[in-house]
Amino acid sequence: MASYLYQQYADDDDLQAFVTAYNALADVYVTWFATVLLPVYTGPAIVGLLLDWVAQGLYGFTRPTLSSGRSRAIGPYNTFAFNSWPFDEIKIIGPANVAVTTDDIFKRIMTWNFYKGDGKRFNVRWLKRRILRFLIGTNGTAPNVDQTYAVSITFGSGGLVSIRLSAGSRKILNGALMNRMGFNTTMFDALTTQYISGPSPLPFENVLQQALEGGVLQLPFQYQFLMTIPSAA
Repeated sequence: MASYLYQQYADDDDLQAFVTAYNALADVYVTWFATVLLPVYTGPAIVGLLLDWVAQGLYGFTRPTLSSGRSRAIGPYNTFAFNSWPFDEIKIIGPANVAVTTDDIFKRIMTWNFYKGDGKRFNVRWLKRRILRFLIGTNGTAPNVDQTYAVSITFGSGGLVSIRLSAGSRKILNGALMNRMGFNTTMFDALTTQYISGPSPLPFENVLQQALEGGVLQLPFQYQFLMTIPSAA
């Protein structure tokens, strides 16, 4: 409801002008709050310092700094060679390369950490869909991920999880297949294939690798994740 003057002041032109200007300004603020949709950080209006404010105020998440690896401490036992570092001293060694996170990357990281569509249970499908969503979801949007063939997940010893992005695939055209060849025409186990170039390299593959190494993406702490970006074959 708009503001208005009491009747005894209705004939004052200056006060009427003030109330009119106040109502116009209030309408601007109300319209802005109704259209900007602050919780929807993927929107085009949520950028820069406003994005930082929304992330910190609504989601409790600050803009991370991506790096080429994790920091490490020198000082605790088994972190340095004898006679090379004084006892009871500690030094934090950071990664060599540090980059500022753009709004687009920041939103992709937020979607990785806060997207609820896949549930909370960690499994291969959960991880694959998050990886592809990070790579193709511009400004943190969540596009439909209907297949995840480009991502390979392998579990190794010691809790190692290897992530490999495929540069392409091969299609079997002909060969030693049942009912696909005549006898004595093809050697056993022989196949004719065709290489089909895949979507790799996808944009932001290196950024995803840095985010995984930097620990800014929420993942089960019981595992160690290693990402490999192959070259096209």
